[in-house]
This record gives sequence, C-alpha cells and structure tokens, in this order.
Amino acid sequence: MPVFNDLSLEKKYLINEFDGDNVLLVEPIMKTELCILILIHEDVETIIWKKLNDEIFDIIEELSEEKSEEYEILFEEDDDFENFED
Repeated sequence: MPVFNDLSLEKKYLINEFDGDNVLLVEPIMKTELCILILIHEDVETIIWKKLNDEIFDIIEELSEEKSEEYEILFEEDDDFENFED
C-alpha cells in the first residue's frame, strides 16, 4: 500500500486517503526525517502533518505540470472576479 513518503515535494496528487473517502487534491510542501507537511486543496485550504509511513489507500494520479497550472488558473480567475467586485 502506498505511503505519504511516496509523494514528491512541490507536486500535486489526487488521492483517496481511506477506502471510500472523497478524492483529495494534496500537495506535499515540506519533509522532515519522520513527517511530511501536506497542503490539502479544498474549499478552504488545510495544512496538516502526516507521518512518512502513514498509509494512503490510493494515489490516483500525479498531476502533470500542465494540469497543475490549469488548476491554478481556475482559482486565479476566481480571485480576479472577487477583487473586481470590491
């Protein structure tokens, strides 16, 4: 079974942390000797520490650079729209 240590820094992944769980978009942003800091992209972004050997039910895919940029553009447009309203 995959573990959080299998994820590379500065990449984005679609995962199911647990069987039957919702798909999460996660981005590892820092590693220590025993843990990894994960940014979870949801309605509200969350940052959480996981142990490197914590299991992941399924790593569905690593987003390509192109898909990561496409994702970022989606939210830049939302930010631009909100700033326009102010």
